[in-house]
Amino acid sequence: MSKPLYWLAAAFLLALAVLLNMGVLSAGWRWDDPSILLHAHQFSIIQDVLDPAVWQQFSPANLTPLLILSLEIDLILAGLSPWFFYLHQLMLLAAAAFLLFVLLRLWCDTRFAIAGAILFLSGLPVMTVAEQLMTRHYAEGLVLALISIYGFVRYLRTGSVLVWALAILSYALAVMAKEVYVPLPALLLCLPESTWRKRLLASARFFAVLAVYALWRSWMLPSLAGGYVDSASYFSGAFIQQVIATYLSFPRLLSGAAWPLFLAGYLGLLGFYLWKKRAAVVTSGRAVAAVWPLFSVLVAALVLAPLAPLVQSPGIVQADRYLFALWAALSFSMAFFAGRFADRQSSRWSLPLLGGLVMLSLLHALPERQAMAAVGQAFDVQGEFIWQQDDTVAYQPSPEVLPVLWFVSGLADLKSGISNGTSPVVVVDDLYLAKAQGKPLFAYDPQCHCMRDQSADADLRREQLTASLRAQASLSVRFEYRQRTVNWQFGPYTDGSYQLVSDRIGVIPAPPQGQMRALLAEDAGFYVRYQSPEGWQSYSEEFRIQHDGPVIDWVRE
Repeated sequence: MSKPLYWLAAAFLLALAVLLNMGVLSAGWRWDDPSILLHAHQFSIIQDVLDPAVWQQFSPANLTPLLILSLEIDLILAGLSPWFFYLHQLMLLAAAAFLLFVLLRLWCDTRFAIAGAILFLSGLPVMTVAEQLMTRHYAEGLVLALISIYGFVRYLRTGSVLVWALAILSYALAVMAKEVYVPLPALLLCLPESTWRKRLLASARFFAVLAVYALWRSWMLPSLAGGYVDSASYFSGAFIQQVIATYLSFPRLLSGAAWPLFLAGYLGLLGFYLWKKRAAVVTSGRAVAAVWPLFSVLVAALVLAPLAPLVQSPGIVQADRYLFALWAALSFSMAFFAGRFADRQSSRWSLPLLGGLVMLSLLHALPERQAMAAVGQAFDVQGEFIWQQDDTVAYQPSPEVLPVLWFVSGLADLKSGISNGTSPVVVVDDLYLAKAQGKPLFAYDPQCHCMRDQSADADLRREQLTASLRAQASLSVRFEYRQRTVNWQFGPYTDGSYQLVSDRIGVIPAPPQGQMRALLAEDAGFYVRYQSPEGWQSYSEEFRIQHDGPVIDWVRE
C-alpha cells in the first residue's frame, strides 16, 4: 500500500477518535488524576523505577511507572491544562487504532484492516479510557505492544536486526506501562508467520526481557502476582467459578442487550476462518492440522489470564479499562478472521458483517459513555470548586467521589504544593458535620451540574442522624493492615451493608469480610458503619490506621 494511503488512514482514524470523544476536551481532573500528578510532582521517574518505598507510596498492587512519566510530560508541556492531557489521550487511542490497521495489513487487504481499526474505536472500553486520564497506561501500553508485534513480524520477513531491537525495546516499555501486556512473548509464538522454530528463536530475547521484568517486579512490589487480593486464593474452587462466570459476562458487557447478535457475528467469522484455514492446511499437505487450533486456544488464554486476578477485587462489572486489551484483541481477530482468506464472494457478506458489528458496538457504547461522562462531570465541577475555594467553606463530596476521596485529598495537596493555598473543609458523612460549624456547606447538585449551598439543611441532617442511630446495637470489627494489604471481617449481620467511614479515606462500601491491597493514610481515623435494611444505622468507635500495627479486634455486644 502506498504511503499517502497510510497517511490518509492515520488522519481518518485520528479524526474518528476525536469525533467520537470530543466532549473530553473540555473535561477536568477526575478519579486518580490528582494523585498521579501529585506523585509526579513529588518524585522522579528514577525513584519510581528503582525505589520500592517510593513506588509503593503510589501503588502497592501494580507497577506502572510509565503512567506517571506520561502525565508528567504533559504537565511539563502544558501545565495544569486538562485539555492537553485529553488530547494526548485521544492521539494515543488513534495511534493504537492505526497500528491495528497496519498490523492487519500484514495479512489482510485494506478494507478489512480499516474495518478492524474502526471497530476498535467504536468499543465501549476505548471510549471509557478516553474519559479517564488515569487509564493512560492501557492505551500507551497497547501502542507499544502493537509496535513490538509489528516489528517482530517484520524481522521474520526481512531479517532486520534494527527492527528486531525496536520490537524488543517496545515490549520492555509496554510491560512498564501495564502488566496486562506481559504475556506478549508467548503470543508471538502463535502468530501466523514463518515457522515455529524461527518464531521461537526470534522470541528468545523477549522471554529474557520477561525474566528481567519478573525480577524487577519482585523487588518493587510486595507480591509478584498482580491484582488486589492475595494470590493464594487464585487456586480455590470458588475463585475459579467466579472467574468463569465473569468471563461469560463479557459479551453482554461489551455489546449490551444485543450481545447474542454480537456473539453470533463473532462466531460466524471465527467459523469462516477455521473452515478456510483447515482447507488451506489440507491443500498444503503440511501435518499441522492438529496444531493450529491449539494456537487459537492459547491466544485466548493469554488475553484472558491477566484479567483473572481482578475478578474478586475490584471486580469486572462493566466494559472499562479492564476489557481494553481484550477489546483490542477481539477487534483485531474479527477483522483477521474476515479478511485472512477472503475472496470476492466471501467479502460480500464478511465486510457488511463487520460493519454490523461496528453499529452494534456503537449503539451500546455511546449511551454508556454518556452516563460515564455525567459521572466525570461531577468530578469536574467538584474539582474546580476545590481548586478555587479555600478553608473558609466546607464541602460535602458527592456519592461518586466519596469512595475515591483520594481525588479530593490529592487535589488539595497538589494545590498546597504548587500555590500554598488551602482547600475547603471536607465533610464525608453527617457524623462529621461539626467540622462545618460556622462555615457555608456546599454540595454537588446533579440537576444543575453545579455546587449549591446546603448550610440550611445541616441542622435537619443532624436530627435525622440522631433519629436513625442505634448507638448500642451489636457490632464487631476485625481489621488488620500489614504489608499494605487490608484484611477485615465485620459482623454480626449478614444482611444490610457495611461501610468504612473516614474523613481522610472516604466512605467505602465493604462486604462483611474480604481482603485488598491498598494504600491507606497512616494514622487516619475511621469508623465502621452498619446500615440495616430497616433504615437504622450504627457506628463503631473510632479506630486509627497503623501500617503493620496490631490487629483491631473490637466487639460491642
